[in-house]
Amino acid sequence: MFFYQIHLHVWHSTLSLKNLNKFCISHEYYMISEISMFLDHIKKFIIIILASYLASCSIPKTDLSLDQATLLEIKEGKIIGSNNGKTYQWLGIQYGSIPDSSYRWKRGAETEKWDGVYEALEFGNTCVQKGSLINTTKRRNWGDIVGSEDCLYLNVWAPRDVFDDLSQSKPVMVWIHGGSNVSGNADFYDPSELVSSQDVIVVSINYRLGPFGWFRHPDITSNAEDPDDQSGNYGNIDSIQALEWVQRNIGFFGGDSSNITIFGESAGGYNVAALLSAKQANGLFHKAIIQSGGIRPGDIEHSESYVEKNLPWKSYSSRELVNELLVMNEMASDRNSAASLQENLSQKEIEALMRNASTTEIYEAYLVTKTNTDDMLRPFPDGNVLSELGIMGSLESGFNSNVPIMIGTNRDEMKLFLLNNPRLTREFLRIPRIRDLDLWNAVSKHRSNSWKYLAVDEPAQSLTSSGRSNIYAYRFDWDDEPRKYGVDLKNLLGAAHAFEIPFVMGNFDEDALTRYILSRKNLEEVKTLSQSMMSYWAEFAHNGDPDKGREGNLTDWQAWDPREGNEKYIIFDSTHDGGIRMTKDYLTEEKLIEMLASDNQIKDYKWKCEILDAAIMFDHLTTQNVLTEFNNNQCSDLDPSTEWRKYWYDEKEQRY
Repeated sequence: MFFYQIHLHVWHSTLSLKNLNKFCISHEYYMISEISMFLDHIKKFIIIILASYLASCSIPKTDLSLDQATLLEIKEGKIIGSNNGKTYQWLGIQYGSIPDSSYRWKRGAETEKWDGVYEALEFGNTCVQKGSLINTTKRRNWGDIVGSEDCLYLNVWAPRDVFDDLSQSKPVMVWIHGGSNVSGNADFYDPSELVSSQDVIVVSINYRLGPFGWFRHPDITSNAEDPDDQSGNYGNIDSIQALEWVQRNIGFFGGDSSNITIFGESAGGYNVAALLSAKQANGLFHKAIIQSGGIRPGDIEHSESYVEKNLPWKSYSSRELVNELLVMNEMASDRNSAASLQENLSQKEIEALMRNASTTEIYEAYLVTKTNTDDMLRPFPDGNVLSELGIMGSLESGFNSNVPIMIGTNRDEMKLFLLNNPRLTREFLRIPRIRDLDLWNAVSKHRSNSWKYLAVDEPAQSLTSSGRSNIYAYRFDWDDEPRKYGVDLKNLLGAAHAFEIPFVMGNFDEDALTRYILSRKNLEEVKTLSQSMMSYWAEFAHNGDPDKGREGNLTDWQAWDPREGNEKYIIFDSTHDGGIRMTKDYLTEEKLIEMLASDNQIKDYKWKCEILDAAIMFDHLTTQNVLTEFNNNQCSDLDPSTEWRKYWYDEKEQRY
């Protein structure tokens, strides 16, 4: 689905050193050195304040001293961490190993026991990706290929009273970061407030990304003996291996191995959904939270076959990556000759080519052959890691029916991804302006509604109609951003993609965050809403039902009721906009199409055709013939390839 395809890594192309060399950046906040520079780079400023907000200006501290209270002995050996003032933390613990290229596209090797005491004070290696703000890479490396294939590390945060009574083990929440499975890092968010205030343990994990995390070439998989190595879903296998580590060791940290909740946002939420249908993950976790994720799997056929570059909505092809490697190694002069050569090479020759290539060569080939390098990589229904039935098919069959699921989206998901659309925004004195507010909000609404329907409403209604009673749904509506430097952030961003994460983690830096996204007027209400959301998330982790929160004093969050006219999901918003409340309203495919057809805010019928086409092509909302039949055949005489698809992936990567 198109809206699943892009996460915060859209900044890869915009947050490069050369584009940001006039900005003064720090871990704590992002400031503009001069107003003239601000005017020259206002679009970059918008992205920076987004990043500042989404990181909550609270990247976990690593400049801390050892704390003897954190000295433990786990299965692999003795380990010691630090005290950040709110929690104990152990950083950079290796749960699997990719020691060399022979382990490329395989399950990571088991970690060996160590001698002495492991000092867990620093985060482990970043997984291979383009350097950007969201992997906390130094600015001089933004845009470069950074990280290591040997990146299977995790981090643990625990309340400071965790060892006071070891008979009372604490619920564990395992965070899976987003980034479209091509970017991101476990150290981007600090869960200290969630941990300290809600009496839970949080584990965050790295997992392989891009062509190292999701890659399926027949000449690699066909020779593998282990079913995991045949999968192609290596990033998901990493998550499973991390959960095995948690099962094996979390008790030493005071955690309850029988009460584990997995939660993640965007691609992380998508990976949570994949784990719900993974046979190997069965029993490794007991509750699941999917934040702005999805359920549609990838496509094995298109991954293994050749994909032409005029099909931008298809995932990249492993064969095209091999083509590029052949050209890079001067074994072929161009793509066509490489494809011909590839068909005549033996399995051993292709495997040798791919394993002998360096990390950088693999990733460079990936960047060339991937039409849109920000396109999300989805797990394949391989029959091993991901059921051949797909995620929904597996859940509908009753698999993991005892696992409660919390699932939700943000009301304005798509606004984050529409910022670069020149037909919707323009520059005035280099300051971004919305061209037509009604059109801006309408396009965002319908595209965001498609996301919600496919990610939340449809699966919730389907699963509960079949008898499941443990689905809890939400929508995040907070949109109280102030007007800053003449930029209307409330309308420009609203309740955009990933904006709920700081509320869930609970970190709001008053000096930095209020500079751009928040205001002194709304900060306390923001913190109150955040406290409520943390309370719901933690109560779900504790007991499998968000109920009325940990203190039992919040709005009763009821499970999705499939019956018409009954409660469906909870809304999170400021008190002056309705506050926290349950709603009986929900979306269906018919409602989506009807709402689009009747929307008087969209004056040009071609926009309506385009929005529906986007939902069909990227989201698999419905079948293509619906486009021609839409609104009395309104779109039947239009050719999407010439009318609007060029705006989705043009030469400047201006996305719709």
